[in-house]
Amino acid sequence: MDVTTLDRAAGNILALLIFYHKQIFKSDHGITGVQTAQYRLLGLLKKEGTLSMTALGSRLYISKPYMTSLVDSLIREGYVERQPDTKDRRVINISITGTGIEHLHEAHRLFKDEIIKILADLDEDDLNNLCSSSEVVTSILGKIR
Repeated sequence: MDVTTLDRAAGNILALLIFYHKQIFKSDHGITGVQTAQYRLLGLLKKEGTLSMTALGSRLYISKPYMTSLVDSLIREGYVERQPDTKDRRVINISITGTGIEHLHEAHRLFKDEIIKILADLDEDDLNNLCSSSEVVTSILGKIR
């Protein structure tokens, strides 16, 4: 595999991430009332199901003290709940609640609406090219484990 091609691909993905954070997931939008880490945690729990605090922290690259604070805030909002582990009483598992799933769906809708506003100034050709290109990118990235 050509290192130059790998470098270009990595640069393009990095550019997408920067765009994502600067334009779509801006803190000043305030469209969901959920900080980025909370959104990622809820999404992971919805996808993976119940996980231990340790597993959540390691999957999200979050320190144990911050993970505790994050989970506590989500419990106060009713988005997640603690559950004792059935096999090891020292382990605390976290699961998403129905309210948490509803909130995550609402956040997705709000983010999609924000993206639509951002894309609204593009002409039809650019939108079609963006659709085609993003479908290819999504398909390729889906192969990465």
